Amino acid sequence: MTSDLRMKLKELPAPEPSAELRDRIRASRVAGERVVFPADAKRSRVTIPRAAAAVIAFLALTSALYAWLAGRDRDVPSAASFFAGSLLWPTPALSQEVGADTVGRARYPLLDRVPARALPTGSWSYRATLTTDGLVTTEQGQRRFSIAQTTMHGVPAVAIVTNGTGRYAPEGFADSLVVSRDSLRLLRRSKRYGKYPGGGDFPATPPRYLSWRDADINWVGSVYRALFQLTPLTSSWRGSVYVPWIRYRDRVSALAIDLRVTGSERLTLPAGSYDTWVVSVRFRDREARVYVDKASGLVVKIAMPMGDDAVWEQVLTNAS
Repeated sequence: MTSDLRMKLKELPAPEPSAELRDRIRASRVAGERVVFPADAKRSRVTIPRAAAAVIAFLALTSALYAWLAGRDRDVPSAASFFAGSLLWPTPALSQEVGADTVGRARYPLLDRVPARALPTGSWSYRATLTTDGLVTTEQGQRRFSIAQTTMHGVPAVAIVTNGTGRYAPEGFADSLVVSRDSLRLLRRSKRYGKYPGGGDFPATPPRYLSWRDADINWVGSVYRALFQLTPLTSSWRGSVYVPWIRYRDRVSALAIDLRVTGSERLTLPAGSYDTWVVSVRFRDREARVYVDKASGLVVKIAMPMGDDAVWEQVLTNAS
């Protein structure tokens, strides 16, 4: 078939070139000239800067899309967790070693160690209540939170203590954490929840320092109050942390807690009036609100939904 096509092409009539054109062709061959065809002006060349810009734009769009989806659906991982561990999204707390046995996934950049600075000493009292249907309020006991200077093993230290009474603080409830005064290194943790004591000294090596991983899950303890006093908040502040959560007596999982400032509000409480940051705290299928005084970082109120028709609250009644 190919040979037949070649023969037919040879049989096609072709005009003879003029003498002038023949002489020009021969002269150009002798001179070694080459024919350069014109370039297509519409055809664009892909350069390295353009390719890099395209990759950066694609990654930024992907990150924004994941962040938007995460804001709409709790089951969609955030951009921070999706890119965590890559050069594009380094996080300061990947050493938290979150494995498969994890309840929920972090939505924001991970929080870790808090700045080492002086904690204000004093004591603060809170009133706990449960309000049902916005009408019926029942007393749920008292909480007393204190920070005091102490000494442990010859090291100047600070004791962070909470004790109280009520439904969520059975008889003998107490929670204390002792940290070094200069670096906030963890020295001792003591807990007593009813008849179940716990805690002990932290080993000297490797040293551990106060961090958001020591936050309380059930909000009856004390550490989260001190953490807010050590963490400067802004209108755009947000962060997540994985904390241990006892699912069964012999099984501990990592629970993701997501925190972010959602606004500000001025509160008038029994202890006084405060301009506060409103911090949303999401864990599992619940979302609590923590009100933090802008001037001091003191937690002055917390509100936690208890089902669809009740809210459990703590409000500051006295500060000394």
